[in-house]
Amino acid sequence: MKTCVHCGATNPDAANFCLDCGKAIHSNPVQQNQIPQTVMPQSRMPQFQQADQSNSTLIDPPQSNSTLIDVPQPNSTIRDVPKQAPAPTIVPQSRMPKSQVPDTIAAPSNATIPDAQSPNYVDPQQFQALYQKVIQNQRKADILFVLDCTGSMQGEIDAVRDAITSFADTIQSQSVRARVGLIEFRDRLIGEEQRVVLFDGEPFTSNPTVFREQVAKLRAKGGGDEPESSLDAVLLALDQPFDPSANKVIVLVTDAPPHIPDATVQNIDQVVQKMREITVDQFYVVMKTNDSRSQVYLRLLEGRRGLAFEIGKGDDFRTRAEDFKRTLMALGKTISTATR
Repeated sequence: MKTCVHCGATNPDAANFCLDCGKAIHSNPVQQNQIPQTVMPQSRMPQFQQADQSNSTLIDPPQSNSTLIDVPQPNSTIRDVPKQAPAPTIVPQSRMPKSQVPDTIAAPSNATIPDAQSPNYVDPQQFQALYQKVIQNQRKADILFVLDCTGSMQGEIDAVRDAITSFADTIQSQSVRARVGLIEFRDRLIGEEQRVVLFDGEPFTSNPTVFREQVAKLRAKGGGDEPESSLDAVLLALDQPFDPSANKVIVLVTDAPPHIPDATVQNIDQVVQKMREITVDQFYVVMKTNDSRSQVYLRLLEGRRGLAFEIGKGDDFRTRAEDFKRTLMALGKTISTATR
């Protein structure tokens, strides 16, 4: 007879299971929670296993020959550990963090410079010559202001000083390389000589800041009674060293009619002929457009691109300065459009 180790009942010798409790007669009693299975500590678990551990019990780390599985609590679900880690996800470069996107792509370590026999070879000297040709073919303009600096013109002097940077930026924003210069004049017939303003010894500069510094030194004074020596000043402007490859642009600014004759100029045709000889591309005059004595300036517009602008009215030079600033901005756009 066999005695059940679980309940003590007597069973036949051939029985393997107790006829009273149904348990295996020869198996050892198992205490509750004596489970020879362990769980990997959370710090050592793969990331995909950590999500559902809230209902799991963590047991001491296993020995080297132990099997790592989850021990679920009641109502929890056992998940099989995948035999292979999931394939990595490739993040498109456009979605990568900025720090991971390379600033430049390095050339392969075995890259070589094409030799002279290669179809991809570019001769450095030919490249430089081509570059220079592109630069030379860019639109350029030499702009020479002929500015009346008599006593009534302080507003216009201030406007040229204050607006020259914006004026130059307006032109250069249209891909025109500009140089600027200035001639100041008053009345030569009373001994007030005209002057070419120099920038580091040159009559033109491409630096608006340098131009502004020199214009800031000008003062409106003298002139006496009208008229003034404007045509002599234009003639002096025509003798300046313009870049042969640039558009020659002259901007006359005055609130007075011209002396005819003057110290040098005897008549308006003399100036017109000189302008034709040196091929002045653009001529602009800022004047009192309603003054009949100043209408003679319009003769200088014949045969070339140009416009006449109203200089403004009144004796308040501050108000005229603001008006002239707006005129300069419009003039900058006009010069950019007309430069070819």
